[in-house]
Amino acid sequence: MALSINLEDHYNYTLLEVQGKVDAVTSPILDHAIEAATFEGNRHLILDCSQLFSISSEGLRVLLNTRNTLTLLHSLTLCNVSRSIRALLELSGISRYVSIASDLEEAESMLFESDAQLGRINMN
Repeated sequence: MALSINLEDHYNYTLLEVQGKVDAVTSPILDHAIEAATFEGNRHLILDCSQLFSISSEGLRVLLNTRNTLTLLHSLTLCNVSRSIRALLELSGISRYVSIASDLEEAESMLFESDAQLGRINMN
């Protein structure tokens, strides 16, 4: 199965809608999409995993490397993660380094709160 990624820019984040499976063959596609989204300048990246069917160790490596290369000015959040993929993220320890939200609304709320705590937006 092929991998398809749709990038959608929002006010303070870029949404990456991931469809298919991430494995040794397709992981460079995910890596390139994340790199392109980061280069565009949005502080936050949200990966919508609602159509992500599986992820291999190479895909996990991309997520971990992404988290390690993001500065304090950027963040990575996954949303709509299936139970099986969430279990893999927890088992591998990646869930300690990457935020996971139940849905896009929760992910947006997490970003808003993070920006407010860092003084990037005014809550008043």
